[in-house]
Parts: sequence; C-alpha cells; structure tokens
Amino acid sequence: MFDIEQWPLWLDAAIVGVIVCLAAFAVRTAVQSSRDHPKAAGSNEKYQDADGIATEESQKQFSIGWQNIFLSIFALAGFVVSIAAVVLCSVQKWKYEKFVWMHGVVWILILAISVLVVRERQHVARYQLAVTAALSFIATLISHCVRIYFIVENLVSTSKLQEAFDWSRFALAILGLAVSISYPRRPEVFLNGVPVDAQWGQPAWSRYTYAWANPMLAKARKKKLDHDDLPQLDHTNRAGDLFERFNAQKKRKSLTLMIIISILPGFIRQQFFTLLDAFFNVAPQLALFQLLRILEQKDAGMPVQRIGIFWAFGLGLLSAVSGYIAARTWWYSESSIFVTLAMEFGAIIFAKSMRKKDVKGTAKKKTDDSKTNGKKNDNDTTADIEAATPSELKDDGEDEAEAMRQTRQGVVNLVGVDARRIGNFATVNNIATGSILRLFIAFFFLKQLVGWVPMLIGIAVQLAFLPINIYYSKRYTVFADSLMKQRDKKLSVVNEALSGIRQIKFAALERRWQQKILEAREVELKSLWGVMISDTILIGLWITGPVMLSTACLISYALITGRLEPSVAFTVISVLGKIEGTLSYLPELLTNLFDARISIKRIQDYLEAPDKIDVAQVGDKIAFEDATIAWPADELEEDTFKLHNINIEFPLGELSVISGRTGSGKSLLLSSILGECELISGTIIMPQNPSTTERNDKAANKGNWILDNAVAFVPQIPWIENASFRDNILFGLPFDEERYKQVLSDCALEKDLEILGDGDRTEIGPKGINLSGGQCWRLTLARALYSRAGILVLDDIFSAVDAHVGKHIFENALTGPMSTGRTRILVTHHVALCRSRTKYEVHLGEGVVDYAGLVEELAKTGKLIEHEDAIEDAEDVVEDTMQSAAVERRLSTVSRRLSKNSTGTALERQRTSVSTRSESQTVLNGHAESEAANKKEDPKKFVEKEATETGTVKFRIYIAYMKACGSWGLWVGILIMFGLYEILLLGRTWILRLWTGSNETQAVFNSSHSAFTIPLQKTFFAEAAAPVLIKDTPRETLMYYLTIYLAVTVVMCAEGTLRYYFVFHSSIKASRRMFESLTYAVLRAPLRWLDTVPVGRVLNRFTADFNTLDTTLAYGLSFAFWNFLAVVGIAFAGAIVSPYIILTAFLLFCICAWFSSYYLSGARECKRLESTAKSPIFEHFTAALQGVSSIRAYNKSSHYIEVMFDKLNRQGRCLYQLAIFKRWLSWRFQLVGMVFSTLVAIVLVNAKGMDAALGGFALTFSLSYNESLSFLLRHYTEVELGMNSTERIVEYSEIETENQDGEDVPASWPSEGRMEVENLVVSYASDLPPVLKGLNFEVKPKERIGVVGRTGAGKSSLTLALFRFLEASEGSVHIDGVDISKIKLEDLRSRLAIIPQDPVLFSGTIRSNLDPFDERSDLELKDALERVHLVGSEAPTPPEGSANAPTANTKNVNIFKSLNSAISESGQNLSQGQRQLLCLARAIVARPKIMVLDEATSAVDKNTDSLIQRSIREEFDSSTLLVIAHRLSTIADFDRVLVLDQGAAVEYDTPKNLVEKEDGIFRSMVESSGERDVLMDAILGGEK
Repeated sequence: MFDIEQWPLWLDAAIVGVIVCLAAFAVRTAVQSSRDHPKAAGSNEKYQDADGIATEESQKQFSIGWQNIFLSIFALAGFVVSIAAVVLCSVQKWKYEKFVWMHGVVWILILAISVLVVRERQHVARYQLAVTAALSFIATLISHCVRIYFIVENLVSTSKLQEAFDWSRFALAILGLAVSISYPRRPEVFLNGVPVDAQWGQPAWSRYTYAWANPMLAKARKKKLDHDDLPQLDHTNRAGDLFERFNAQKKRKSLTLMIIISILPGFIRQQFFTLLDAFFNVAPQLALFQLLRILEQKDAGMPVQRIGIFWAFGLGLLSAVSGYIAARTWWYSESSIFVTLAMEFGAIIFAKSMRKKDVKGTAKKKTDDSKTNGKKNDNDTTADIEAATPSELKDDGEDEAEAMRQTRQGVVNLVGVDARRIGNFATVNNIATGSILRLFIAFFFLKQLVGWVPMLIGIAVQLAFLPINIYYSKRYTVFADSLMKQRDKKLSVVNEALSGIRQIKFAALERRWQQKILEAREVELKSLWGVMISDTILIGLWITGPVMLSTACLISYALITGRLEPSVAFTVISVLGKIEGTLSYLPELLTNLFDARISIKRIQDYLEAPDKIDVAQVGDKIAFEDATIAWPADELEEDTFKLHNINIEFPLGELSVISGRTGSGKSLLLSSILGECELISGTIIMPQNPSTTERNDKAANKGNWILDNAVAFVPQIPWIENASFRDNILFGLPFDEERYKQVLSDCALEKDLEILGDGDRTEIGPKGINLSGGQCWRLTLARALYSRAGILVLDDIFSAVDAHVGKHIFENALTGPMSTGRTRILVTHHVALCRSRTKYEVHLGEGVVDYAGLVEELAKTGKLIEHEDAIEDAEDVVEDTMQSAAVERRLSTVSRRLSKNSTGTALERQRTSVSTRSESQTVLNGHAESEAANKKEDPKKFVEKEATETGTVKFRIYIAYMKACGSWGLWVGILIMFGLYEILLLGRTWILRLWTGSNETQAVFNSSHSAFTIPLQKTFFAEAAAPVLIKDTPRETLMYYLTIYLAVTVVMCAEGTLRYYFVFHSSIKASRRMFESLTYAVLRAPLRWLDTVPVGRVLNRFTADFNTLDTTLAYGLSFAFWNFLAVVGIAFAGAIVSPYIILTAFLLFCICAWFSSYYLSGARECKRLESTAKSPIFEHFTAALQGVSSIRAYNKSSHYIEVMFDKLNRQGRCLYQLAIFKRWLSWRFQLVGMVFSTLVAIVLVNAKGMDAALGGFALTFSLSYNESLSFLLRHYTEVELGMNSTERIVEYSEIETENQDGEDVPASWPSEGRMEVENLVVSYASDLPPVLKGLNFEVKPKERIGVVGRTGAGKSSLTLALFRFLEASEGSVHIDGVDISKIKLEDLRSRLAIIPQDPVLFSGTIRSNLDPFDERSDLELKDALERVHLVGSEAPTPPEGSANAPTANTKNVNIFKSLNSAISESGQNLSQGQRQLLCLARAIVARPKIMVLDEATSAVDKNTDSLIQRSIREEFDSSTLLVIAHRLSTIADFDRVLVLDQGAAVEYDTPKNLVEKEDGIFRSMVESSGERDVLMDAILGGEK
C-alpha cells in the first residue's frame, strides 16, 4: 500500500534531480561563456549582437546592481536556513529527516547557481544563468507548496519549528524567484539609430508577460504614432536576413518544405506549445469535475468547505495556466511565423522579379479564336458559378490566370494577396494538430465519465456528418480557386484602367470602363458567394458536430444507466464545449488551407519561372556572330518574332547607329546587347559588366569614374522614379557638382530647372507624370550620361524633342566631351542628324540585317542608302535652331507687353500638373522663384504622404458600412437571430440543470480519505464517483427531459447556422455597393488627384482593403455579435446563482474594457500604419518591374532589393507590434478570467442551499467567461481594425469628383466643328495665377489649325481647357454654338478626340483596342489599320516582342492582319511607333468632328510618317484639326496658325497672311528657317 506521507518525499527526490540538472546546465553555460569571452567586457566596449549595437547612453542605463545584491542575500539566507534545519534535524531527530536533508542539498545548489549568476560578466550568459536560477526557485516552490498543503490538511505531522523553517524557505524562494526574473538580458541596442524591439533585452518577467509593450502603448495614448516611433525588428524577422537564410537552404522541389525549414524554430515552438495546450485545455474541466463532486457531497450534508476552497483556487490557477499556454502558442504563431513569412515572401518574390526573364509577350491561349468568331464574349464571364460543376470551375479562367501572371499586377498580387494567405494559414495550422489531440484527450475523458458505449455512440453521430463535410470542403476548394482567378482578373482590369486613366478620361469612357470593372467584380462576388455558402454549411456542421456529440453521449448514458449526475452532465458539456470552440474555427482553417494551397502553387510557379541568363560570351568586343535572337519568352513558339543571322561588331569608344522601319526589331537588337533576349543560335559577345563590389560606387571619383565595361541604358519608354530630379540623375552615385552641371547643360535641362518650382530638388512623380515627354527622355539620357558606364545603349532619344534640342543633344551629349571614349549604340530614325559623326551603322529589314558596317566603307561600297528625307531632316534641325533664336527675339516684345497684365504663372505646387506629355507643353509648375529662395524651404511634395486618421474609427464609417449592407431591419433581424441562439444555448443548459436536479440523492461518504487523496491513490474518475450515489430517474421523466433537450439542440444548431447566412448575405451587399462607389469616384476624380496619388495607394484599396471588407469583416462582425451575447448570457447565468457574481462580472468587464481601450490606442494606430506601409511596397514593386531592364543594365538589382527589404521591414515593424499588443491584451484577460472563475467557485462552495445542478449550470458558463470576453473584445478589435479598411475605402469614395451635371446636347453635336474661344481665362487652382489669359480665337468648320509656341506658352493648357480638365474662371468656349461649360462632361469629351504623344493601349486584342465595346464591323477596323499603314503593301510588318506571328524562313508575318492578335499589358509586345499608329487607327474609327493631335507620330520612321501625314489630311478632311506642331513643315499648308505666348494669342491668321505681315513672329520663324523657299512655296502656293 502506498504511504501517503511518503508522497512529498518522492516529489522532493524528483525535484532534487531537476535542480541538479539545472545546476549542471548553469556550470556548462558559465564555462562556455568564459571560453568564448576570456576577458571581461571593458567599460569602453559597446555591446553588439546580430540585432544591433548599444549606445553609450543605453550601456550606462543597463544596471544589475540591486539584482546581484538581493539574489545573493536571498540565496545565502535560504542556504543558512536549510543548514540550520539540517543541524537541528540531526540534533533533535526530526521525523522527516530525509526531507530536510534534501532541501539542504537543494539550497546548496541554488546558492551555487546564484554565485555563478553574480560572477558572470557577459550579459546574455548572465541572463541564462538567472533564468536557470528562477527555474530552480520554481521547482523548490512546488515542493514547498505540496508540503505546506499536507501540513495544513494534517496529512503529515510536524513541529512548529519545522513549519517555521518550511515557511521561511517558502518565502525566500518567492523572493529569490522575483529577483531572478528581474535580470535584464542585454542593454538596449540600436539599428541605424532606431531602437531594436526590446523583447530580447527585457527581464524574464517582462518578456513572458509582454510588459515590454507598455511604453509603446503609453506613447500611443499620448500621441499619434508614426513609423519612426516603432522599434526595428530583431534579426530573426528582418527581410534581408530571412532572404539569406532562405537562399542558404538546399534547393528542393517543394516550396512548402523550404518554407517550413525557414521557419523551423518558430514552427517547433508553435507545435510544442500546441501539444501542451491540448493537455492543459481540459485541466480546468478536471477541477470543475471535482468541484461538482464536492457540491454533490455538500448536498448530502458533508463538510466540504475547506477542500472546496482549494479546488476553487485550483480551478482559477489551471484556467490561467491553460490560457497562458494558449496565448504563448499564438505569440509564436504570429511573431515567429506570420511576420516572418510576410517578410520572407516579399523578399524572395521581389528578388526573383529582379532576375526573372522580362517576358513582354502574351500568354498562349488554349482556346481557339474561332470559337468566339473574333468577338469577345463578355457575357460568358457572368455565368452563374453556383450552377457550374467543380471541373468546369477548375478549368474556367486558366487562360486568364496565365495571362495575369504575365502582368506586373499579377506579380504584385503574389506579395499583396498570396503571401498573406499563406501566412494566415501557417499562423493557425497548429489548430488542426491541436484539434486532433484535443479530440483524443476529450474522448479519453468521455470514456472515463460515461463509458465506452455512450462515447462510441457520440463519435458515430459525429462521423455521420463526415460525408457532407468532405463534399462541401471540396466545393469550397473549387470556389476558392475560382475566386482567386476572378480576383486576379478584376485587379488586372482595375490596374489597366488606372494605368490608362488619361486616355479613359479624354475619351469619356469612364462609364464603360466602370461597367467593365463591375462586370469583373460581379463574377468575383459570385465566386465569393459560393465560398460563403460552402463556408456557412461547414460552420453549421462544425456547430452541429460537437453539440450532437455531447447530446448523443448524455442521452445514451442516461438511457443506459437510468440517471444523469450533474458532475457528469456539466463536465461533458464543458469538455465538449471546449472542443466546440476549437472545431468552430476549423471551417476558417479549411478556408485558409485551401487558399494557402492555391497561393503556394502560384508562388512556386513564379519562383520556378526561368531566370534571365547571360546569353553573351565574355569578350573584349560587342559583336554578334551568326546570331538569331527573339524577345524573352517562357516558351518559344514557332511564330515568335526573330532577328535572323546577325553578324555585326560595334566599334568600342565610337558612335554606332541602328535604324530601320517601324517594328523592324531595333529595340530587340538593343535588348540583346543587355542580355534581355532569347539567343536561338549563334553567338553574342559582350564585355563583362562589373559587379557591385567591383564598381564600389561610393568610392567613385574623377580619376576612376568611367568603367569601360559598365553599361547604361535609355529605354524607348523613359523610366522615371518617384524621387527628386537630382536623384533620378545621380541614380545612387556620389554627387560630382562639375559633372552634374555639365550633364544638365549637355542634355538641355538647365531651362527646365528654371521652370521647376524647387529646381533639381523638385520631386518627380511616378513615371515622370509632372514632366513632358521630352523632359522625361532627356532626364533618362542625363542619368546615362552621368553614370560611370563606358557603354551607352540608347533607344530613340530624339523622337520627343524639338529638332533644335535634338541638335544640341547630339552635339553636346552624344558626341561632346562627356561621351568621348564611350561606346554609344543608338537606335534612331534621325540617321541624317547623326551621320556626320557616326562610325558604324546598322539598318534592319524584315527580320534580318539589311546592311551593317563602318560608315566610310558602306559609302564606298554603295550599300549605304541615302534616304530622301535625310537633307530634309538636317534642314529641320537648322530651321528650328535658327527659328528658336528669332522667335525668342520676337516674343520678348510680346512678353513685355503681356507682362503688364500678368506677373507670371508660378504654380504653388507641382501637384497641379496635368500634362499631355508633349515637349512643347507647359510644365505645370510655371515659372519658379529663384533657386536661392527655394533653398530656404524644403522642396514641395508632388506625391503627398498618405494621410491616416487618428483615434477611434468614426461612427459614420460604421453607419456607412451598415447602410451598404442593407436596411436597418436586416441588422435588427441579425441581432435577433444571434440573441435567439444565445437564448437557446442558455435554455439547453438550463434544461440539463432541471434534468439533473430532478434526481433524489443519497450520500454514501467514504470518510477514510479526503477528496484530494482519493484520485492520487486510484483512478481519478472511478473513485471520484464513489462519494455520492444517484437514484435512477423514472422512465417517464427521463423521456420527457430527453425529448425537450434533443429538440432544443436541433433547433439551436439549425438557427446557429442560419444566422451566418444572413451575415454573409449582407456582407456581399456591402462589398458590391462600396466597390461601386469607389470605382465611380476614382474614375471620375480630377486628373490632378490621379497624378499626385500613386497607383499603389489606389490599388491597395482595391486589393487588401476589399479583401478585408469581403471576408474578414463579415467573420469579425458575426463572432463579435456571438461573443457579446455570450458574455450577456454568462452574466445572466451568474445572476441566477448570486447577485454578487453579476456585480463581480461587471467590475471585471470594466477592467477588461480599460485594458482593451489601452490596447486599441496602440493597435489601431499600428494597423493604420501597416495599411499605409503596404502602399510603398506595391509602388516600389510596380516601379521596379516597369524599369527592370534599366535596373539590370545599370547593375542596380541589389540596390533595389535592399530598398525593398527596408520597405518590407517598415511594414513588418507594424505587424510585429500588433502581435505584441494582442498578446499583451490576451494575458491580462486570462488573469481576469482566472479571478472570475475562482470567485464564482468560492461563492458556490460557500453559498447555502446551492445544489450541484445549479452549481454546474453556473460553473459551466463561468469557465467560458474569460474566453467569451476575450473573444468579444478581440473580435471587436478586429472589427474596428477591419473598419480601418472601410475607412480608407470611404476616404477615396468621397474624394471630390468632376462635375457630371449639365445640359444634354443633340445626338448629332457637333455637326460642323466650329469653335469659338472668347476671353478664356484658366487657372490650375482658384488661388493660383491664370495660365490662359483672355485667349480669343475662332475656328471654322473643317479647318486645320496649327498651334505653335515655346514651352510654357499655354498649348497644353489650351488642350486641357477644351476637354474641361481645367474649368474657365472667365470667358467661354463654344463649339457649334454650344457653351461647353454648360453641357455634360461625357457629352463633351466623347464628341472630341485627342491623340497624345504617349500612346495608351490595353491588354486584349487588336480588335478590343480599336473597338473596345464591339460597335464596329471587321471591315471598318481593317480599313483603319490600312489607313495608318499597319497593314498593306507599305506596312511595317514585324511586331516588337510579339509571340503571335508565324515565321516563314526569315520573314515575320504582320500580326495586324488578324484583329484577334493579342496585345499584352500596355502594348509591351509592340514598338512605340506601332502603338502610336494603333492609337491613330483608333481615332480614325471614331471619326470625331474635332480632333487634337500632339506630335502623334514622333516614334515612327520618316517614310511612314510622311504616309501618315497624308492619311491624316485625307481621313480627317471633314473634321476640324488642332495640331500642336514642333516643325513648321507639318503645318505649312494648314488653314490657319495660332501662335501662343504666356497664355495669350499673339498671332492668329492664315499662314499666307502671317508671312505677309511685317515684323510678324510667324514670318520671322519662316524666314529664319533653313527651308524658307520650300515653306514659302507651300504657304503662298507659288506666289512670290
């Protein structure tokens, strides 16, 4: 027989063994520390580790003096007391001598460990030793607690002196523990001057109670937090460190396995604490069972108060321990997995994008075009997804998904959507393993309580729902997969709309694009609804399963035994209630699992996509040897456009020119020099581009500036960063003032800087939105010229500049001192301009090199083709150069005259810029103040910092969301349904109380042992059931309660499921309406707003914020309702037992509310900061993808990756702080819950007349008080943080939009094309000076008007005023007698047309770009293509980057012959010239009465341009044309010419009258030109 008095002795023996192990670990730690750090840290040495470095101040603040003193005192005192006890024990022969000796050994070991702590000088080692000492104190405290309990219960007999020694050691152990956990780990460390998160520097008590969050929460209550207030991440969560660790792994086929390995430490901690949580999850139920047994004994008249109090405290303690373990599990899940994965995925995906092939082609479609008969069938996409089969849904959208992966937005989605979904699942993946463990433990518990048969019956009922569960889980997967594809498709449409917003607004296509976006959104919502319906059924199954399991167990147990004890009934309910809470989350876990599986495949596919490879062999020349090349493609097709059999060698240090017809492959040849191509055969030889380390740009100086093998690139479409003017030129290089000024001069940028408001500190918007086209080109040229590159690769730098500017650039930038000795390879149509200094020339034909060689040799052999327009091109240069000086002289007179009425056109901000992107447009800043004055002030921000709200989310946001959900009656109905569910839940438990309370009890009490000792000696459940016997319940009564209980259960499950249906239904309504509002507002926002708000911010609303609105908010609201009513139900249950309980519950609720308020002050701000931190990530991602060729050419990939790491870390700091704040709140809630459950148990034990059934009713609910209250405040927090997304959506939905009101105009308006401009005064803002000042002119029907004037004259402002992007403050514009200010914007813009210099195309087909809404016949569209010479005998045939044209030997077939040929995102698979021609064809299809052309053919070759000019004259002979001209020859035969200066018309007449006008400006321009006779002949028609 086991002697109860020996039990503490065995426990003490085990504890001695534990402390011996701890002491051995302490010695090992101390020895290891002395080996690693043989010398003590000097006072001047700063602490440093992987996280950062301490400062002198933080080093001084770090102190452990008082800890060492008190630890020494308490350890020594404990040792002395223990030795004294040993001496007295030996002298007085105490009864428990072994116990005393063992405690003497324990305190000797504790003293030894304490000595090691005090002697240790290394901070981290000292902290580890202090934690070891703390564990030793905890071990001895356990021993003392058990012994003291035995003494109090008189289970062992000791003397008063022995008890005094025991209490003394107990007190010293508590004090020693308090001191041990007060040792800080290290001084505060900093990274880049910012403190690193304090977790790893805090004492143990602070770290494990999350108290280190207190300072940040306190700061958040006092002020609005900013990113700079948040600490840096530690090294385990920084993007750069995570990227290096991920790449250090052995490459595996499974991305999932690599992810698990990368987060293995956090994953192991998560799973370990999940295992602990599963075991401790039922610990409170064990205490509940004992308490109910004690109450049953109390009903029988036995004295139970003393043991009842013990178990009451035990209930609270076990609840706190269980809650703490659960909270710790969540902490590791969030901090070591979710944040880690968010950083890691962002890093590896961006790094991949910097090395991936830059595929510009379109995805290969699986469907045959014939199926659509050449038409898009948009209606097919709106098919009812719910009626589709899983296989149909799985196949549907594969083409769209593949196409989406080719777009920039598709790549950004991998970070913004897919990475977040994987992180969400990884965070909660342990719930699956935890649920399995909990189920097994619960089943074991059930077997002990009710036996095998009832338990198996309950399991059978649970399994009956399994087939339905499997079916809807599969259906959910299908819908989730479809949802992601539709979401990608929608985002692709939104992204294209935002990218082409200027074209959309100029053409008044807002309504139609809104319809297109909403159609894509509607398909997405149908998929989302399918997900929600499946999820509703899954939620219903997970509600029903555990409830029916407990019901089946209790009913079968009652039927078999004929009775139902309160201790059995309420313990079963409580245990399975815990399981119900776990399993109720499984639907969301399944959601996350399916989402993660889809997302991880998408990311893996992207990461496995082919990288850009070095196709060139390293050599000392730039040469092609029998090379056949094509644009980069994932898979080369037979119809891929190719350049065949290239044999050329560019001379080093010289100027080489590449020319050819539009679409002949010039840009492809340049890209192949950069390695951005597919080398099909042959050889490319290039010098080795120096690495970042070899470059060492920081050490660059005049002596080593030029690196012969380094490359710089000017792309055909200028790539401009959202940075200052100067930073765009420096591009990360040191500032050399002399070189910088020379570059500005050579690129003709000095006058532009005078115009810019803040000089070279002026912020340039994304894509150079506040610069003209020519300025963008010259800025990118300046970047190349300033660079250290010895090889300059330049694509068509003359197309967007005036001829005299081109001449300046050629003579100074291209062939001046800055370029001497550098290899320059230039693509241009202006061959004659460059011929005089060109060393080597290449001319491309249709897929082949027509000729290539040194210019001198080509001239001798006769291969050099002298184009007919060569002299004309050169004369243009002379003409415009001379004309510029003459015009300057003439305009000075006019300027002085105009200056009397105006003081200038200085704009307050660049954000007012709205540009048509021509060289001659006004840079909207107007004239700047002097540079000296500007230096006194910080440069103005073009892109404003993203605004964030402060404080709580405004109530009007909640109202806006609820209104969007539907009527108030709907919300009342939802609340009623949630309330009814709680009533049914209470009623079900109350029925159980009545049922179990109806039995008559008879106590049979075993007085030989207390309730505590019984379970220690035999099985817990067998003996625990012995004290009370319950008489069998009469069969009639049994069936009565059984029937009612079962009926209520069934109704509760059905009603509990149905409530989610209505929540999800209202959520879909809100998502639809709010999306419509946001789309409407953004599409109709002023251009000024669209130019100054980065696309990334807008897309953030359409992506992350709507993802929250669509799903997270609905779940948060439903669970918040549920838990609110659960708390009310718990308070109601407590009130039935005692009014003191409801008072306690209210007081504790107030405490929790205070904690929540404190928490929300920080969490709300961090969530807002996190939301704003995402936008720069998207913006940087998009910008880098747009300029990836330039970035790689300049060898700047590593720099851009580092910048992305910084932006990711900025977001990670917010996510990490949110995780800390959540755990801070959770732990404090656990303490409150512990107090509540303990107080309820104490009241029940001491209350008179309290039977076991009523006690079980109250205790069952009290145990869930903490959980329900925690979830209530947590879900309320989630709702408020979710409402932050709603707040951001509403913010952009309420922006000021363009006025859409106005009078209707006749359907035939304008029928003539007459225009009258009277005293027109226009400003960019009401508080800014006018840019058009009393402008007057009149245009007759069908007239062709040329508009000329220098930069800033007002040409672009006139264009914007005609389209009412600028509203007239005075005067008017009448078209066919209609005042355009009084009509609807859509009517005005849809009846006019503009062809800008920068063409805008959308992904789709040639047909969809010419006729996006299927209003024209194929014949009309093909005719328009012929008119612009894209098809026909004179058409340029091969498309740049096309993957759609079949090849016949070396000839590439013209893709424009098929209207179904694919166009990639932004028309990337076409050349710039082809894009311009396609836009012109689109205008020909529209046939407007009034058309504005802004240098619409600048990027096409001379021959094609002359053909196009002839076509314009022929095709628009019935239209009124306004042409912004750069060359006089373009407008020489026009009807009239308008000369503008400083916003006024200084001359306006026919060209003939103007040249006949003495001292006329236009006449001086003609006379000063190099082709005076030709122009005069064209103007005067042969007259002298």
